[in-house]
Amino acid sequence: MLSVRSFFAAAEGLFTDLESRIKGKRIVVLKWDAVPVLDAGGLDAFQRFVKRLPEGCELRISNLEFQPLRTMARAGIKPIPGRLTFFPNRTAALADLIS
Repeated sequence: MLSVRSFFAAAEGLFTDLESRIKGKRIVVLKWDAVPVLDAGGLDAFQRFVKRLPEGCELRISNLEFQPLRTMARAGIKPIPGRLTFFPNRTAALADLIS
């Protein structure tokens, strides 16, 4: 699990690094509680990252702050079964893995 600190235009580098680290992973949980703002560059990088997820890899987003959540909603980002899901917190994101 990763805690993401900044999602400004520099997010592209973060997602590029993350892509190289998730190969072979079935589930990736990103905890966004330290991301107060998601700008257009960060949103674009996030959308490209989701599109490039390896087959069979699910991205779980938890702890979204209000502004990033609103930005994603305005952009029409919605859950994609088996690919992209949203959870209120880390415990919920990991619940089916722990039980």
